[in-house]
Amino acid sequence: MRWLGLDVTLVRCYCSMYIMRFCVGLVDNCFKIGTSAIDRADNMKSTKEANLESLNRAIQYIEANLDKKILLRDVAKEAFVSEFHFHRIFKSLTGETVKDFLIRLKIERSAMCLKHTDDEIGQIAFESGYENHETFTRAFKNYFDLTPQQYREKIQKVVIEKQTSYDENNVTLDKLNVEEPTIQYLPDMHLAYIRHIGSYDKVASSFQRLMFWAASHLVLKLKPTTLGIVYDNPELTEEDKIRFDSCVVVNQAIQPKGEIGYKKIAGGRFAFFRYTGAYENFHAVYDYIYNVCLFEKGWDLSDKPALELYRKFPPFYKPENYLTDFCVPIK
Repeated sequence: MRWLGLDVTLVRCYCSMYIMRFCVGLVDNCFKIGTSAIDRADNMKSTKEANLESLNRAIQYIEANLDKKILLRDVAKEAFVSEFHFHRIFKSLTGETVKDFLIRLKIERSAMCLKHTDDEIGQIAFESGYENHETFTRAFKNYFDLTPQQYREKIQKVVIEKQTSYDENNVTLDKLNVEEPTIQYLPDMHLAYIRHIGSYDKVASSFQRLMFWAASHLVLKLKPTTLGIVYDNPELTEEDKIRFDSCVVVNQAIQPKGEIGYKKIAGGRFAFFRYTGAYENFHAVYDYIYNVCLFEKGWDLSDKPALELYRKFPPFYKPENYLTDFCVPIK
């Protein structure tokens, strides 16, 4: 059969070949677009993971060297990125500049020393990385609107008021479901961790992500050894800047990836306060420990963060049966 002088069968054949080529080309383009989108998503994920790894390295360096003068180039070097890019990454992930973060940690740390030690202000200034008393006093007053000496006098009055209130209301360790403290020595520990920034009431999600990672990367016991590293006093630190590390103990060093960091923490002498009960009462327990117990026992804090060792925890136990050791570092 012919149409307009052409063989219809031949025309159909050509049309079919054209349509087939068009479809193949369309599928190929769709595949390329899809692959490109996946690649972009992977690249974005890879960039985010790299930024989080850099941030973890930088923060570990800062926290370990608060007694020294730290420059931006030193921190960027630890993070393996240029100063310009690191400054941008740090601000976007923490909401603070490196300088503001560093000053805040130094000043809040010195405030704890002023409350819990009898060290002279000049010594505290030196141990906070300040070259002289005057520079430290100026930085401290800019932050608290009080000189270090004024702050020490004020916080001593606050402690006495709290102790009086607890005494009048017959609040004791026993009433708080806390056993009498014991002195114990903890060994050095290898930890995989996720850094949480924000209210202590919202750390559960970081533990969930950590345990999900651990389940697929580690050979875990039925009940893995988990702990929290408590860096900040919510009465000193704004809620959205509070630092907390959700941790699981590992046998050896691991390769950090994304938000999963690795650190080895030094052991040492700790006062153990064993508490039975729900996590919602943690603040009341800490307040009593830091404003009554440490002063009654005459214990000076050492320059380490407190630890929380979770002995009985969800989902294995009910809240009223949770068992937690509050490990307060002492000299």
